[in-house]
Amino acid sequence: MKYHTLLFVVILSICDNAYGKIFDKCEFVRKLQTLGIPRDQLGTWTCIAKYESNFDTQAVNKQTWDYGILQISSLYWCSKSDSPGKGCHATCKQFLNDNIDDDVACARHVYDETKKMSGDGFSAWTTYNQHCRGDTSQWASNCL
Repeated sequence: MKYHTLLFVVILSICDNAYGKIFDKCEFVRKLQTLGIPRDQLGTWTCIAKYESNFDTQAVNKQTWDYGILQISSLYWCSKSDSPGKGCHATCKQFLNDNIDDDVACARHVYDETKKMSGDGFSAWTTYNQHCRGDTSQWASNCL
């Protein structure tokens, strides 16, 4: 009986990790904080997540093939196959679960590489210029 209970718990935990999640804005801000995002960037990252995915970890843009809460591009940053690859050495599918640690790590890499090329790392996200440029502190201020 103990074996069956243990097996059930293991299967349940595996299945639970396969599901996505829609974050609440403040929950997202707090998660970014725990992952070491600088305080002055919290609002911009939160704004980007809102306009890119509406905070949905399972978001997939079927026109651009961007994945996850921060819409990581399969063109440069993740592999659509089952083998990790491209700039973040990741599969795109891994950005569709409720654990956003790897999404944020990849997004920071995208930010750093884009900053080297253009001077503004956030310009890698199309929603940045239209919605998230300038003072975005209000996106995080009520959450801290």
